[in-house]
Amino acid sequence: MKHLFILLLLVLAVRAQAADISGFVRDTADGESLPFASVYLKDQNWGGITNESGYYAIVGVPPGRYILVVSMVGYAVYREELVVADEDILRDIRLGEEAIQVEDTVIEADREEVESFDISPSRTILQMRELKTAPAAIEADPIRTIQTLPGVATLSDFSVGLYVRGGTPDQNLILLDGTDVYNASHMFGLFSTFPADAAKSTELLRGGYPAKYGGRLSSVLNVITNEGNKQEVEVDGGLSLLASRMTVQGPALKGSWLVSARRTHLDPLMALARDALEAKALGYNFYDLQGKTHQILSHADQLTIAAYTGRDNLLYRFDELGFDLEWGNRTVSSKWTHVFDSNLFGNFLVTGSHFKAETNFDSEDIELLEQNRLTDVSFKGDLNYFAGKNHAVELGFNIKRQSIDYKFGEKDRIWFDIDVEALHNSFYVQDTWSLGPLLSLQPGLRFNHFDNGGYTGVSPRLAARYQLTDATALKGAVGRYHQYIFRLAREFQGISLLSNVWALADSTAEPSSSIHYIAGFETKLFGLDLEAETYFKDYDGLYEINYDEQDSDKIGDILRRGDGRAYGFDLLLRKRAGKQTGWLSFSTGVSERRIDNLNLDSNGNARHFKSKFDRNVSINLVHSWRFREKWTLNSRGAYASGQPYTQILGRGEISLPSGNTWTFNEQGELNAVRLPSYQRVDVSIQRVFAFRTWEMRAYVQIVNVLNRKNIFNYFWDLEGDPEDRKPNKRRDIPMLPILPSFGFDFNF
Repeated sequence: MKHLFILLLLVLAVRAQAADISGFVRDTADGESLPFASVYLKDQNWGGITNESGYYAIVGVPPGRYILVVSMVGYAVYREELVVADEDILRDIRLGEEAIQVEDTVIEADREEVESFDISPSRTILQMRELKTAPAAIEADPIRTIQTLPGVATLSDFSVGLYVRGGTPDQNLILLDGTDVYNASHMFGLFSTFPADAAKSTELLRGGYPAKYGGRLSSVLNVITNEGNKQEVEVDGGLSLLASRMTVQGPALKGSWLVSARRTHLDPLMALARDALEAKALGYNFYDLQGKTHQILSHADQLTIAAYTGRDNLLYRFDELGFDLEWGNRTVSSKWTHVFDSNLFGNFLVTGSHFKAETNFDSEDIELLEQNRLTDVSFKGDLNYFAGKNHAVELGFNIKRQSIDYKFGEKDRIWFDIDVEALHNSFYVQDTWSLGPLLSLQPGLRFNHFDNGGYTGVSPRLAARYQLTDATALKGAVGRYHQYIFRLAREFQGISLLSNVWALADSTAEPSSSIHYIAGFETKLFGLDLEAETYFKDYDGLYEINYDEQDSDKIGDILRRGDGRAYGFDLLLRKRAGKQTGWLSFSTGVSERRIDNLNLDSNGNARHFKSKFDRNVSINLVHSWRFREKWTLNSRGAYASGQPYTQILGRGEISLPSGNTWTFNEQGELNAVRLPSYQRVDVSIQRVFAFRTWEMRAYVQIVNVLNRKNIFNYFWDLEGDPEDRKPNKRRDIPMLPILPSFGFDFNF
């Protein structure tokens, strides 16, 4: 006991002779906090990256002279000599693109290599300027750019769904400033719900992500939006062929405010199309509206209140056929951050998220209704404890109340009527642990309890990084993941009535789970960043709609359960600074499913089949060249092997509960054949016009400049008696042809 007491006194004495260096990193121009900046002591291998609030802490620094370095792609490197004694040092840092002098501190406008302290594999961060690099069909889009990264597949030109390493879009945890988003698309996937003007940075974790994140099986997409300009009023906006957008921001009280809006202007075009098609009614529009205020109450306290709403509306009436579709999201959040001590940072968040989708379908034979509502109310908390040079501990909780209402059937008789609520509680702890200058580990553990069915899950995680040389590091991860909510696709004749139908696990439908195995390396190669990884994912509890069951109030009765696997190799070659920037991504992999009572062999056993989004090979090249001071040329080239599809053999009829009949396509072996390969080249050129008080960026772009005919699917023309059960003709359904467009963005 005496010896233990003496040891404790010695530890405290050493700690008393050390100091902490902490503070926030912000943008010089507008006061925005800068997440994911590298902050370290030069030549000491001691530091880390700022969190989502831009906070950093280097704790337990012994007395001496040090060079504090802050670096971030797109900004000048900050260096400051610090003399550390026995008192903590509070240092808020401003980064800018130009060399400036502030008192005795010099910020040099050179480009030092950014030190990496990130342990997590499969992690890519894109800043705002990178999100606008890749040409898009209409306008810059964060998710469209994300689709060019390795391991991310897409089904078509019309889809912003992220199919990450063999996973489906519902297996992605999509966060907007910490709030869950359950639908990320407008216009059936042509636009995403995240305007590029409001997105500060986007973080994609393609697998092996830490215990901080849970509730999904495949990936995490974390979108961080601007807080608002704290220095002056700023107006940004743009006009494209299909939509207009504007963001207004400025200082307010002790912080800032921001309002961002976007809406389509297709009404005149819809009117012309209605007359040309001789339709009774034809209309479509979508809108986004986002508001945010960020207040710095003190150096230790910050408060953020944000809200978002977005909606799509489609109306079509022609003779006896018509449908109305409406879908969208609403979110609201309140976040409080508090610095308890230099080495203890807290983040607490109350969020609400609501998704609604409704379809009314009318034909000569049948009237169908499909309606899905999801409400999510969450209380989250995270604590970052910087224990010392060797340990950074993070722990937190998430209390989530979810409710889902789903109706489907004929208007005078509902076949499925499911209304369920559930409480999902989770707690996590993880430790970033340095075992020396070369090896770092990040063990973590996440506990889940889902009361709808009484499910409890434990999700262990482990990531590792070994610094092989100054330029090369080995990385790996293994982890278990659970998902208690999943999305179902309702399709008739190959057309989805709703893009999203969400359901909760219950006693009849067990939660889904997956295990990730990842190994790879990162290195520097001729001034380029190179990352290469191989992965294997094992899935359990995957579901497909059971079309044989037509009358139930339990989700498990209308589902078929199965499992799956995905494995492959990803490579990313990236250049982030200079007049020419961009990246080359390469992916090869396999994604397979096995579902009860589907794709049976001669013995009646279910066989593995290729996922609809299985791509053997995907290649993307994104390039940006600032060839003159005000001129920039952007280009994107994409190649992907053909995706699987199910061939139509004929047609048949089924009897509905009401006594009506429904004619359907009779299918061949599931996903047994493939579409032709996908190839597309996009180019855009832009010029900046600078005026005395404002700036305009005009651009012209051509999508699919080679006019490649990429096949979306096939339409099977089935004529004659259904009992003949033979298709008559197969017709191609192409994707986007060569498509020129133009627009402009402005800032003042």
